Amino acid sequence: MSVKLSANVWIGALLVMFAILTFLPFYYVMLASVSDSNLIREGELMLWPKGFNLKAYGLIFDNAQFLHSFAVTVTRTVLGLAVNLLLQLTIAYALSRTYLPGRKMFMIYIIITMMFNGGIVPTFLIVKGTGLIDTIWALVIPSAISTWNVILLRTFFENVPSSLEESAKMDGANDIAIFIKIFLPLSLPAIMTIGLFVAVHHWNAFMDAVIYTNSADLKVLQLFLRDMVIKMEMAALMGDMSAMSEVSSLSIRTASIFLASLPILAVYPFIQRFFVKGMMVGAVKG
Repeated sequence: MSVKLSANVWIGALLVMFAILTFLPFYYVMLASVSDSNLIREGELMLWPKGFNLKAYGLIFDNAQFLHSFAVTVTRTVLGLAVNLLLQLTIAYALSRTYLPGRKMFMIYIIITMMFNGGIVPTFLIVKGTGLIDTIWALVIPSAISTWNVILLRTFFENVPSSLEESAKMDGANDIAIFIKIFLPLSLPAIMTIGLFVAVHHWNAFMDAVIYTNSADLKVLQLFLRDMVIKMEMAALMGDMSAMSEVSSLSIRTASIFLASLPILAVYPFIQRFFVKGMMVGAVKG
């Protein structure tokens, strides 16, 4: 009994240590964003802010483009989440049905696309040829289907007892009704987990916005923050004495990282209970 208790204490201590190690970098970034950058370079920053100021945040929020870019990123994330889940869930459900004609052929085709990627140039030519350049859909459609997510969802659907589907069909339900009323409610943990992955992807995406958009109206938050850091560094190099030069690029960078991460961190606690169950998706093979 005492040996088991001692083992639990050690395991608990290790988990607490890992939790602190995981939280510490983000906490340091938050501290650095509100501290004097000169004191940070001198190694004065430990557990509390040094030379507390909010100039970096003020500089970011005073820029009118910030709110516009934030709205563009929210729009992209919501649209991307809706389109991705709609396509991936329907494809995964169809592939999970053993009576689907050509099921194995479709799976082989999907796995091939996961192993062999066309590359940036062919993808850009396709997006350009379909007229999506400089539209919000250029940020949503090219990454609408993740092969890995489809395989995970298909595995989850396959583990739902087939007797439920048979009973529903005996009551007169068709495939669409069975999918919406039976499979989607039972798959909520998997959907929330995949949804979180998709939302994080769209929120943090950067390169596709660089490649597919030129308009300032479609500048996402990540592009805005990048431009902000570049302007700071250029102002410092040119010896600019404006308000922008009074804030170091380090403060802008850390404030940008904190602001970009904050919305996802705010959403996570609300879906954490689904996330724990959803992480088991694909863990059981059969």
